[in-house]
Amino acid sequence: MNIERYLTAHRQGTPGQIFRLLRQGRVTVDDQVVDSPRTDVTSDQQVRVDGLTVTGRQPQYLLFNKPVGFVLNLEPTSQRSLGSLLNPLDQQRSLKALANLPKEAIGLVLASDDERFLADVARQNWRSILQIVLAGTTVPDLPANVAFQDVTSRVDTVHQTVTVALTTTDVAAGVSALSNLAHANEPVVRAQFGPVALPVDLAVGTYRGLFANEIDALNGPLDLKTE
Repeated sequence: MNIERYLTAHRQGTPGQIFRLLRQGRVTVDDQVVDSPRTDVTSDQQVRVDGLTVTGRQPQYLLFNKPVGFVLNLEPTSQRSLGSLLNPLDQQRSLKALANLPKEAIGLVLASDDERFLADVARQNWRSILQIVLAGTTVPDLPANVAFQDVTSRVDTVHQTVTVALTTTDVAAGVSALSNLAHANEPVVRAQFGPVALPVDLAVGTYRGLFANEIDALNGPLDLKTE
């Protein structure tokens, strides 16, 4: 069996991730780095990823809908933290979150026990789409900021509200600007982070695993010159 099929059979990631693991020199067979997916491996050889045997490495990739007032701490015993939302199985993992959503905001947060994955995602410097719902139908004037792109306002005459949205890589500034608008009905929501949108069926205070296509999209393109 070649190393690509071996790693796939042992649930070491999506096909794109496995190729990335190999190109990044993170896979060893009997302590020798292997970077070709065609390399043959036998059952009696010692295969490791990031120094861990493949049987002991089952990475988890999670998408949370963070409630208001919750911090991005994954310790299960911490009150009002993402960790307090984990089920018993996930509580046993050494999870970390991308710490870029203030506690006063709600919405999309990513977490994983694969630190290289989180580092790769952070390096992409993805933009976030933030939005807030205001009472009334008067479109507000949002303070100008060069960090904000695609600022839009959508008036709902039926429900008498205005939804203001913006795209930015400066999440803290975006949350602050939207929170300071008058007549806010609810907290600022991060509705999208890079290529991943907050699922409409993911209730506040719950989470799910990322799908394979979401994981690959968040990693961004594999630069063979620098990996």
